[in-house]
Amino acid sequence: MEYYNNWGKCKVNESKNALDYHLLPYHCLDVAATAYTLLQKDELYLKKFRSDIPIENKGLLSLITFYVAIHDIGKFSNSFQSLQPPIMEKLRGYSPGNSYNVRHDSLGYHLWDSLWDYIWQTNILSLDKSVYDKFDWRDLIIPWLRATTGHHGAPPVYSDSGSKIHYDELFYNDDKEMVYSYIKDVSQFLLTDGFLSLDNNGQDDDDIFEELEAYFKKTSWLLSGLVVLCDWIGSSDIYFNYNSSKMSLEQYWKDIALPNSIYALKDSGICPSKTSDDCEIKNLFHYINIPTPMQKTVSEMKLEHGPQLIIIEDTTGSGKTEAAIRLTHRLMNKAGLYGLFFGLPTMATSNAMYERLFSCYSKLFEPKSTPSLVLAHGQSHLSDRFRSTIGPLKTESDSYNLKGSSEPTISAQCSSWIADNRKKALLADVGVGTIDQAMLSVLPSKHQSLRLLGLSRNILVVDEVHAYDPYMNELLSKLLQFHASLGGSSILLSATLPINQKNKMIKSFCSGADYDFVPVSEQHYPLVSHITNKGTNEEQVNHLPQNERKVSCEFFQNEDNVQKRIIDLAQKGLCCCWIRNTVDDAIDSYHSLVDQIGSDKIILFHARYTMGDRLEIEDTVIKSFGKDSGFQQRAGKILVATQVVEQSLDLDFDYMVTDLCPIDLIVQRSGRLHRHKRDVDGNISTIDCRSSPVLGILAPEPTENVSEKWYSDMFPRGCYVYQTHGRLWLTSKILSDMKEMHIPRDSRYLIETVFGNDADKSIPEPLLNVDRQAYGETMAERSIAAWRSLDVSKGYDRTGTQWLDDTIVPTRLGDSITLRLGKLIDGEIVPFNNSTTHPWEMSQVNVNVNRIKYSNYSDEINELIVNTKKNMKDRGKWSLLILMEMQDNGTWTGYGENQNNQRMKIIYDHKTGLTASKN
Repeated sequence: MEYYNNWGKCKVNESKNALDYHLLPYHCLDVAATAYTLLQKDELYLKKFRSDIPIENKGLLSLITFYVAIHDIGKFSNSFQSLQPPIMEKLRGYSPGNSYNVRHDSLGYHLWDSLWDYIWQTNILSLDKSVYDKFDWRDLIIPWLRATTGHHGAPPVYSDSGSKIHYDELFYNDDKEMVYSYIKDVSQFLLTDGFLSLDNNGQDDDDIFEELEAYFKKTSWLLSGLVVLCDWIGSSDIYFNYNSSKMSLEQYWKDIALPNSIYALKDSGICPSKTSDDCEIKNLFHYINIPTPMQKTVSEMKLEHGPQLIIIEDTTGSGKTEAAIRLTHRLMNKAGLYGLFFGLPTMATSNAMYERLFSCYSKLFEPKSTPSLVLAHGQSHLSDRFRSTIGPLKTESDSYNLKGSSEPTISAQCSSWIADNRKKALLADVGVGTIDQAMLSVLPSKHQSLRLLGLSRNILVVDEVHAYDPYMNELLSKLLQFHASLGGSSILLSATLPINQKNKMIKSFCSGADYDFVPVSEQHYPLVSHITNKGTNEEQVNHLPQNERKVSCEFFQNEDNVQKRIIDLAQKGLCCCWIRNTVDDAIDSYHSLVDQIGSDKIILFHARYTMGDRLEIEDTVIKSFGKDSGFQQRAGKILVATQVVEQSLDLDFDYMVTDLCPIDLIVQRSGRLHRHKRDVDGNISTIDCRSSPVLGILAPEPTENVSEKWYSDMFPRGCYVYQTHGRLWLTSKILSDMKEMHIPRDSRYLIETVFGNDADKSIPEPLLNVDRQAYGETMAERSIAAWRSLDVSKGYDRTGTQWLDDTIVPTRLGDSITLRLGKLIDGEIVPFNNSTTHPWEMSQVNVNVNRIKYSNYSDEINELIVNTKKNMKDRGKWSLLILMEMQDNGTWTGYGENQNNQRMKIIYDHKTGLTASKN
């Protein structure tokens, strides 16, 4: 039987009331042609494949193209063809046989395995048997085969419902004969000299074999991403029309597949834009007349070839962002890289960075180019500016099995993928988003290799490096290792980075780049650390005189005194902020202040509002305390907030109090004090006429004689947020002794005193025991991250307990759930927020599963919920719908259950947000 007797894609032709189909060998060649054309247009990818292998471009290109051409051989199986009985009977002449239990991507891997002995005997691949035996060649070929056959977001599976897969039970003889024939014919014109190029060049056979095996495993990550991408593009019937007419494969390749792939790639927008010639920083940023010392340093530092890691440490307001973009532009020119991905800790910081890059990113590229800029996080579609830039490629959304198969065609998968710009972002010329989007590339998450592929040709820039917990720090270290191993360069930005944490990042990068690791120890601040193939260089940088800040510290031992101080200053016309460490503490303080002076001048801001309310409150906060605010907006205003004001928002307060938190966050929070120059009334001015800034700190007294409850007695909720209470004691102690901070002069001293290797020696023993317990949890979090993350050296494969199912592997620890609040009106569930655009997204709020995890409704209401979710854009897949009922006092009430199945009462107030308590 001929391999033409197999369909690869199909869809309903409504005019004919029948099925149109595209022959499987043609679809395979469509995808292979897309890869072939992309690698010719994108020389960097081909260069990355070549980096560790002695093979010329022509041989390498033919080898990759051949592998891509066999990516869908699993569809030759009888079980897959059975998904469309009418087409199967027409093409094969008999009815379906085996049931479709194993997906076609995994079937392809096992089909190859079932044919390997025969392929070896007949040698249709022209393998040099004098160099390696059958088992060696299989070990070399298999890593890339896993990458190409496992092109639907995960490596092939080796078991079915817990039982090991035996390929003899999966395939008919017809299946094997057609696959063998297809491989033989396609190799005749695609596989010119690919495998023949893998000789030992006179080296010892064992040495070259180990090197080649390691090479194929490492590059399997890139190949997997390449196949995923090209399968998406090559599956669009806009460019590759359905064809069921028989012609020679070589003719189809030359006359149809290759020409169409050129148009498909052009319109897809994934081909890189050309970098502009290196230019001065003032040409990138019109508002920079004189570069800051940091900007000048990175503009003049010597760059090398190969992977590079640059760590920039400087104060807020020193122009770190502009320095990083300038440095990125230089790296793009020096190393031939194409763009960048800017990773940040939160959606808010991502939105702010997107706005900053919007007006300047195109200057990184030639004027005639049309580079792409993508915002990547879970709520990017809520950005009006970003939505206005989207021009998606149209794709069909059909299904293999009209009788109910849950397996969509690659077009349907990629239609949802192209709408999910978080996955597309790393393929864009410039991507901005939460660092989670990049971290997913080193976790066993669906389509991680696509993210990795995009990131590999871009520079990874990570801001606020100090802001991540141990779990995320471990993932970031793994990301740096992966990125370096694939030839990537990274830039890390931080205002407060402990040296031991910095060394961990450097060690991971050196491991990936295969560089010798030499620990850094320079105490100077500001500082640039540069790690290359020539070694490590630490360069001292001068600071801007105008960035020198002296912040006096005053301490409070109880909340009443904090409230008296804030109220007194507010009544004198100052604007004040109190940063609480938990949402519940913030809500309690808000209520207490309102009871004393009313609510007119008090604003509450935290993360437990619906998205619609949060955006409104954020806008109010910016208008009241932002750079452009003046006397009318600021005077006498009080903001009670959580950590949401630490980053991204350009806020400026006359006075601030903070709950005791780690020293790096104290420094970060103090940066919102006297951030801009103002006159005595609070209006923007050329000089700051206000008295020196004062930071209030609510903290227990840091005496030597303390108990383990030193911190938790004052902060019974906050003690779970910051668990290293010994470090908090050190923070309080050093600031109590110094009474003021001089930034940047004291920056390094403050950080190393609290986080340095010898800091434990100064902590009282009871609190040291608390820290030891927290350290154990930290090690556990790091171990979880290390266990979950992928290993570049093992190649694209299922190892250990990874890739066991479709469970999402989190980029952050902490069990939270997204609630979507709804109202029951006239027998219909409607969004809580009646916004005209994205009402359900505007009605959602994230909470911990300790508060809410499940709903508990009658069958009738559950049926309503199911039908309501069907009409949501995302089908409500990752959210829990909770019905709210309005109360006489204007609040809303709903019910749910926490993770322990305890009934919880949910109260929502538009001013104070969501609270939940046991009912």
